[in-house]
Amino acid sequence: MQVPKIIVVGSANVDLVTRVPRAPKPGESIIGHSFATVTGGKGANQAVAAARLGGAVTFLGCVGNDAFGQQQREGLAQVGVDVSRLKVHATEPTGTAVILVADEGQNSIVVTPAANYGLTPDDIFAAEALFRGADAVLLQLEIPLETVEAALDLAGRAGILSILDAGPAQKVSESLLCKASIVSPNETEAEMMTGLAVGSVEEALAAALALQQMGAREVVLKLGAQGSLYLGETEEFAPAFSVEAVDSTAAGDAFTAALALVWRQVPVSEALRFANAAGALAATVHGAQPAMPTRRAVEAFLQGQQGPQGLPGQEGQA
Repeated sequence: MQVPKIIVVGSANVDLVTRVPRAPKPGESIIGHSFATVTGGKGANQAVAAARLGGAVTFLGCVGNDAFGQQQREGLAQVGVDVSRLKVHATEPTGTAVILVADEGQNSIVVTPAANYGLTPDDIFAAEALFRGADAVLLQLEIPLETVEAALDLAGRAGILSILDAGPAQKVSESLLCKASIVSPNETEAEMMTGLAVGSVEEALAAALALQQMGAREVVLKLGAQGSLYLGETEEFAPAFSVEAVDSTAAGDAFTAALALVWRQVPVSEALRFANAAGALAATVHGAQPAMPTRRAVEAFLQGQQGPQGLPGQEGQA
């Protein structure tokens, strides 16, 4: 099978991760279990995931001229990601994310973009030839929206798949939504975009319909412990797999990368199941990029299942 050529346009952060018994209440101080510095950022996470899943990946991003930026560059290159288009910002530090991971596996995240906002539309347009030779581009919302739009424009001209991972949660213009092949928010992001609560599969379908009415062509909703939902010309739901989650920080990034790797190669139901499996496996490992599973691990996991699991698991999306 031909190796998919994937472009990831997005953020590169270093995650400052503290494990806690539970999320603190406003004004409350609690004692954490541990602290770690881990490479992350939704863009870089997806680049690592896509590479480990078998893609030929090029990452377009921006880091600071600091130790965190060098850590990101080395980590991406180590898994085979092409970092020749990873910029270094002259003045801003590498982006950071402060992450609290509760004992039950859920997380709270505060992102400071910093150098990530140095990735400009001009950087994207300079890579037009790269887009013409690619199979898919992955985007998120931790970089300037005008840069996201530039990448979607190039993907449209090149006729390649574009997946907009709509995180972190924020309002997105209808003019931007209509440019992506697939819009893929999690529950919180879908609620922010549509104003509709997403607590059940039925509510998720209503939110997906609302996103289509706002201009989205196809929608893939990441529903954490419930699974994932597709709405396009057809409607598909794939239940989550039951796993013992320890950290859901980048499970959604694993899901998105996996979706891109197999989309248009297999039926939608199989693509959702493959992506669910990647997200579930990521939730069983601490950290962001260290948790991204390999293609072999995902296929072995799927082979060990007796079909899609009817009971919700602990797959989380960040």
